[in-house]
Amino acid sequence: MRFFNARRDAYHTDPKMLDDVIYTPYAYELAPARDSRSSPASHPPTGDLLGIGEPRDAIPDSKQKRKSSKFDTTAKEAEIFMFSYGTVVIWGLTEVQEKRFISSM
Repeated sequence: MRFFNARRDAYHTDPKMLDDVIYTPYAYELAPARDSRSSPASHPPTGDLLGIGEPRDAIPDSKQKRKSSKFDTTAKEAEIFMFSYGTVVIWGLTEVQEKRFISSM
């Protein structure tokens, strides 16, 4: 608990004791602000190869908004569960960041 409390500002931790596990969010670096000049690498350019447009009126806007915002799968920060018997469970960190965290303990 002291380990995480000492890192509140640097790694945005907020440790909580839940039964025999310490839970905390953990972030090595915040997501960088998107630069308007750069194009996102995750969305490659697409085109209409057959010349057939997609029917945009087939799905009402309310269903489209509800479907896209129902579940957000992008990880904002990592989550760490540290059990009293020595097991550590980490979600949302890369393998390099996981090794960095384990070595810092």
